[in-house]
Amino acid sequence: MLNANYRETVKYTMVLPKECLDELKVLTERKVIPSVSQGIRRAVEDFVAIQKRQAYEGLMKDAAVDTEFIRRTMDTQNDFAAVDAEGEEAW
Repeated sequence: MLNANYRETVKYTMVLPKECLDELKVLTERKVIPSVSQGIRRAVEDFVAIQKRQAYEGLMKDAAVDTEFIRRTMDTQNDFAAVDAEGEEAW
């Protein structure tokens, strides 16, 4: 059985500025991060998450002025309005 935090990983060679690598080594020595590799992995994961969030926010800004999107959203909300209403009778 796999650990719930398990993710498939791949080895990939990259080029980093020496100063960044040196700083990552210092963080490892100070036990701020478990390893240089872990520090790079965390930084990449954070970067990807930020980029995805910014892309989503851009899509939502576009949707906010898209009259067809707004119409479909309101139609859906109206379709489910009766379902969302609280009943007075017990189940």
